[in-house]
Amino acid sequence: MSDQPQHSIPSLVGGFPTQADFVPSILFAVAYGLSIIPFIIRFMNPNSRTYTFAIGTLAYSVERVVVWSIRASQSHDHHLGETLSKGRLVYQQVSFALGFIGFGTDCVAFMRAALVNTTLEDPKRGSVDKARARFWSRRAADLAGLVWMISSVPGGVGYSKMPRSFDHPEDADKLFRLRYVSASAALFLFVFYIVVLRYIRNRIEWLDKRAVDCTCGILSLASVVAIYRLTVLHNRTSVLNVLPSTPPLYPPGSLTTTASKATFYIFHALPELIIAWFILSLNLRALFNTGPFGDWRGSDERVGTVRLREKGVYLDGVGVPKNQDN
Repeated sequence: MSDQPQHSIPSLVGGFPTQADFVPSILFAVAYGLSIIPFIIRFMNPNSRTYTFAIGTLAYSVERVVVWSIRASQSHDHHLGETLSKGRLVYQQVSFALGFIGFGTDCVAFMRAALVNTTLEDPKRGSVDKARARFWSRRAADLAGLVWMISSVPGGVGYSKMPRSFDHPEDADKLFRLRYVSASAALFLFVFYIVVLRYIRNRIEWLDKRAVDCTCGILSLASVVAIYRLTVLHNRTSVLNVLPSTPPLYPPGSLTTTASKATFYIFHALPELIIAWFILSLNLRALFNTGPFGDWRGSDERVGTVRLREKGVYLDGVGVPKNQDN
């Protein structure tokens, strides 16, 4: 196998990890590590503790510590003209391509809880039980969660071609096309869900508007990442390193120039970090008025109708009487 591809390959989003990436990579690794602290603080409080609710964002933050640490290691040890480890480059690219899509699935879980709350009986607020509406809200949420596969599957299939793309032009072309499909689908779904949520915000009785607004904010910021990716995915390069020269010679289209790296950190890495901190810092149970697992019930037949909470906890006088609570 030759050190360099003999054909053009899709450029690495974020460019080659060079020594200029060392400090930013360390900062992002530390920032993601620190983002877990608010989650731990919430977890210690029984009234704000969550288990599977937003578990995707927690796993994402832990994984990002690994990704940015790898990038810091590669950038620190990189020398001009050296070909970097392809395995670690592939891992970083897969993580950057698919990681932010997970915010969408967490947002589906958030709105599922909020929508189910609108169907629950509560004498205090004057609402009646709407079992049929609750059933269809859950089915809609199930479908909305599955739809993200439209983005994640093409991305996964495309990046599975990346190790072979260095030596096989046909795999490079498949990677080029499928990562466009993945980013385009992600952007479409982010925008589509925002439009749907803004439409129902004032049309569904008892729907918590603050919960809708926070979810739309997360989706909007995630859209920035998808837009950025779509603006740079057309780039191709034919080498996997920075050519030795003074000053360094960056291959055309490699996304390794100072300006290219700055836009990567501002429009890709930073929005992801903000979203992760936002989700992990929020009292999700209070905001979406749900339990530590969110709305996990598939139906009411086996486990009974959930009781409405207030700020994420059961209180006297809120929801159906206690003897009906399951």
